[in-house]
Amino acid sequence: MPFKVDVSGLKSALLTNHDLFDEHPERRVAYGSPHNGMSDIWVRYNSPKRKGNEFNSEHVAEWYPCISRIPEVIDVIADIFNAVGGEILGGVLITKLPAGEKIASHVDSGWHAGFYDKFYVPIQNNEGSVFGFESGDINAVEGEIYQFDNSVPHWVNNDSDMDRISMIVCIRTFERSIRAAA
Repeated sequence: MPFKVDVSGLKSALLTNHDLFDEHPERRVAYGSPHNGMSDIWVRYNSPKRKGNEFNSEHVAEWYPCISRIPEVIDVIADIFNAVGGEILGGVLITKLPAGEKIASHVDSGWHAGFYDKFYVPIQNNEGSVFGFESGDINAVEGEIYQFDNSVPHWVNNDSDMDRISMIVCIRTFERSIRAAA
């Protein structure tokens, strides 16, 4: 069952700081990437100084400099972290998918994808923009938080009339840690 947080301040900050999108285009420009129709703001992840296979290996996530221009993201993350019983904050990624674009079906893999729980935060989402899974679609409402499993095929179709802006927050929850220890 999704819960809701206030994303209005973050939405305003992102619309004001639209130049932050695509500072790190690596996901979009990678050969064969399912993400080639979108752009990102990397708010938190591994140090960009780590290259190649090291970049996606086990790490402690760090804040990227953009946080100084969109500090509103911190309150949204804190609300989610507290609501889900967070233990460790991992990567935070804000994505923008233009109207009419798609993110192809894919499965996320690697250490980060397997270690954290994933939470989807719609920041700007009009009817017609769908986060899809074989088990059903998420027709998101702005500010509602949805936990999702990125180890199964998933995709996004933005058949709306405006950019879809969302945030993925990766949190290691106490519950996940307990399951892993059992």
